[in-house]
Amino acid sequence: MTNARLALLAASAWLISGLLSAQAVKQAPPPTPTPTTPSEALPQTLLEEDELANAGRAYTYDPAGRRDPFRSLLVRSENRAGGARPPGIAGIAVDDVIIQGIWKTKAGYLAQIRGTDNKSYLLKPGDLLYDGEVTRIGPNEVSFRQNLNDPQSVKPFRDVTKQLNATIKQ
Repeated sequence: MTNARLALLAASAWLISGLLSAQAVKQAPPPTPTPTTPSEALPQTLLEEDELANAGRAYTYDPAGRRDPFRSLLVRSENRAGGARPPGIAGIAVDDVIIQGIWKTKAGYLAQIRGTDNKSYLLKPGDLLYDGEVTRIGPNEVSFRQNLNDPQSVKPFRDVTKQLNATIKQ
């Protein structure tokens, strides 16, 4: 083939491709069917929001019950971040418990503790504290299961045992 024929063939191919793409632009896309159930509506809504975001409009994040991926896991949640604790045993943290005595009853052992409000309370196994619960009370010790808010911890809790006659070392 000669160079003139190759140039003519390339020009005609370019012209045909331009005409085909112009016809494709002129044809309107078929209307999208409206979803009838909520499970079908969610993907359509997400696609519409994605198109708006790509067009340069504002984008909003809808967590839909999931945690916000842009919030730090190391920050304590708002409900535990220093707000007012509930009164009584439910407001005492495991670390704040000071054991004053252990009582033996027919039903088992009870622990007498002093709270942060300088009042005495009686604990029995199963009582819920601010950040844990009482798991076992023995003749000279009380065991707690403390809930941890540490995402790097393997277990979401730790077991804490406090002795009745613990001496403070200085």
